[in-house]
Amino acid sequence: MIVKKALAQITNLAVPGGDSPTNAPTQFAITVATLWQTIVIVGGLAFILYFLRGGINWIMAGGDKGKIEEARERITQGFIGLALLAASYVIVKFIESAIGMDLLNIIWPTAG
Repeated sequence: MIVKKALAQITNLAVPGGDSPTNAPTQFAITVATLWQTIVIVGGLAFILYFLRGGINWIMAGGDKGKIEEARERITQGFIGLALLAASYVIVKFIESAIGMDLLNIIWPTAG
């Protein structure tokens, strides 16, 4: 609970809307969530591309052991990346519990 009190006093001019102590934690959470969501989307697309390219290379290998091994490594790298994306979700949830903010389910500010 000490962290919540400390976060309430933060002002950060580098974060949009972070110039007042009441907006800074919300703006920080929005920035972190947007950054994480972007990384997950790019990582998911990279997984799909690695997996497809590895599968196509495997099919096109024509029995060549070296090409099959290269395709297998590409598919394995894709799955390792997918596992890292899943681990990032666990890490974000741990950070949420540590700082007491809901980083992934942000209530977006509305005009009015």
